[in-house]
Formats: sequence, structure tokens, C-alpha cells
Amino acid sequence: MKIKALKGVNDILPSEVNNWTYLENLSRRLFSQYAFREIRVPIIEESALFTRSIGEQTDIVEKEMYTFVDKGKRKIALRPEATASVVRAYLEHGLDSEGIAKLFYIGPMFRGEKPQSGRNRQFYQIGAEVLGSDSPYQDAEVIDIAIEFLKDLNLKNYKLHINSVGCPNDKHKFSQTLKNYLLDKKEKLCASCQNRYERNLLRILDCKNPGCKSILQKAPDISSHFCSDCTEHFTQVRTSLDALDIPYTVLPHLVRGLDYYTKTVFEINHKGLGAQDAICAGGRYDTLISDLGGATQGACGFSFGIERLLLAAAAEKIAFEKEPAQAVYMFSFGQKAQIKILALAQSLRKDGFCVFINHEQKPLKKLLRQADKAAYKFVLILGEDELSQGVITLKNMQDGTQQPLKLDTIADELNKILRK
Repeated sequence: MKIKALKGVNDILPSEVNNWTYLENLSRRLFSQYAFREIRVPIIEESALFTRSIGEQTDIVEKEMYTFVDKGKRKIALRPEATASVVRAYLEHGLDSEGIAKLFYIGPMFRGEKPQSGRNRQFYQIGAEVLGSDSPYQDAEVIDIAIEFLKDLNLKNYKLHINSVGCPNDKHKFSQTLKNYLLDKKEKLCASCQNRYERNLLRILDCKNPGCKSILQKAPDISSHFCSDCTEHFTQVRTSLDALDIPYTVLPHLVRGLDYYTKTVFEINHKGLGAQDAICAGGRYDTLISDLGGATQGACGFSFGIERLLLAAAAEKIAFEKEPAQAVYMFSFGQKAQIKILALAQSLRKDGFCVFINHEQKPLKKLLRQADKAAYKFVLILGEDELSQGVITLKNMQDGTQQPLKLDTIADELNKILRK
């Protein structure tokens, strides 16, 4: 019996990788313009890192996190998100002593939830974090980076939604008000929200169940419970977004599924993705650094889901550019030609060409079919006759034309032809 990949854990095949690397390279260029530095954090961490940061009563920790006990009897988790890991590394390695840290990451996350469109059990994120700043203008810059990334991708059918959940005191006061409002409506909530009522109340606001959404239409607004500092902070975020000409909609019931969020939260949604339409989410988390043992410092960030970005691009029929490659497919006939083609390919590679050699001694038609199937536009064919004449045959697979190229000037001749 053949062994297959686990459900919700997908292979990314060579035909797909170009789009992935395009997104990754684009993000690296953009982040560098905003003075962000890349960080690479482990895939596994002590599970306590996530229970302390995300919250023990969140769906991620209770239902979705992959955990196991290792040989040292430690409880280990596959990271369900990267922000907590970035903060852990920031504190562990003394990056907090350098002032404000601007960091970004690219990599896989793991959640044991039901696979859905654009979200597998192993999924990938591109994210950015700013640690050590509590400025509302920093929130606006972080959102600006996310929007610029989408513009660079030429995406259009997205919308930015923002809100504030206030400081921990504001959240506590509002939770009491919301709990009172829902008390006599609790039995009408979905099963998940009835559980959240007792364990993680604010997550009810984010429920997609139509019945729960109807009940919440007249629910109190969290902004009415803001302290003066949180009110002013959110006002400055909005003023800054206006100054940057970034359109947004305030959604009073927008919250995030992680306990560490404070003040600004946001999502970017794409209408081409159906019900699960968030391609980016983030916000501020001013208590997370201190919760993990550091000083009280502000922080904010976001993450993009790479799979959902790819689906959004496909919905808008956006074709990513392929890295320009001077690529040729080569094969030869006869022992002398086979030895010569090795040296020839080595020389071409040093001149910057991508060279695939098929060393099999198969019929010409079969070798050409393989080159065509591999999508190579140009094929170089070296036989004993060509070798004796000091030439190699170049075949254009698109129009079927052939021409001889001199072996001693092949790099220059190929450059002229491939760059037309």
C-alpha cells in the first residue's frame, strides 16, 4: 500500500513553487524597505509558551494545538502561530536592549482543525512584528505595510476592517456588560458560543453563525467602555490611516481569536474567497511581552496566510511573474558527445544559464517530448556529426525551427537568442 500525505498536510509541487517564492521574495523586498529584519524561529516550542500567550480557553489551545510529550518528559507543541515565538526569541536573546525591533518571518504553522479552503492543518504565513512601541502611528505604519504588499501583488478586491478592543481594563468592563446582555439569550446561541459564554466571552462577537450574528446586532459597543487613553489611541490610528489615504471600515464587533490582543485589531478580507475570506489579520498586543517575562512594552503586527493570498490572486486571475531564467534543455548522442556536453553545460552554468541535461540514450522524438513536457522553450542537441563540425543544434520548441551554434561562442549566441 502506498503511503500518502496526511489529511490537511499538502505537498507544494515544483509547478506551484514559483508562486510561493514570488510572494516570499516580494515580501522580503518590501519589509527591507520598512527596515524590518528577518527572524527564523523554531517550529516546536514548549506548549506553555502558547497557553500563556494565546490563552488556555481559546479554541486554538483547547482544540487545535498539536502537542506531545518528548523523551525528556517536556510538553511540546507545534507552533500554531509565530507571534509568541518571536516575542520569546526577542526576550531570550536580548533584542529588547536594542530599542524598537522590527522583525518579519515566513514559515509553516500547525493547527488540528478541519481543513478548509486556504487553511490546511499545516499552513504557511508571512508575518511582521514591531516590538517596543506603543505609538498609534506604529499601528498605522504596520497596516500600511500590509496594504502596500497587496498593492505590489496587484490585488484589488480586498477591504480593510479595523476596530479597537481597548486595554485589559476596558475588555474586562465590556465583558461584564456583554455577559449581562446575553444572559437571557444564551440558550439561543450556537453550542460553541454557549461554551464561549463561560470561558472566552469576547469570541462570541466573532461568530459566523447567522443566529448568533442576529442576536449580536443590538449588542453593546465595546467603544462605549474605552478609557480616555484607548479612545485617543484609536482616534490617532484612524487619523493616520486617513492621512495615508488607506480606506477602511470600522467593525464594532471585530475581535481576534487570541487573548493577547489589546487596542487596535484589524483584518483584510477578500471577496473572492467565500466564507473564510480573511487574507491578513493582526493588531496590537501590549501585554504579551510582560506576560512572557519582559518589561511592559507595546507591540503590534500582522500575518498573511500564503495559501489564501494565492487563492485571492487566482480569483482575480493574477499571474505571478516567473524569475527570468536563461534555461535550456540538453541531450547528446554518442560517448564523446556525452562527455563534451558535461563540460559544455558546466561552462554555460558559469555564464548564468539554467541547464538541464538528459543523459539517457533514447530516441530523438522521445527526448524532445520530455523536453516539451518539462516546458523548455529551447533544446540543445549534440551528436557525433555536430561535434566533429564544432557546432551544436539549437531547436526552438515553440516554432520548431533549428539552427547550428558554434561551440566556442555558444554563450554569446545563446544570450542573443534567449533575450529576444
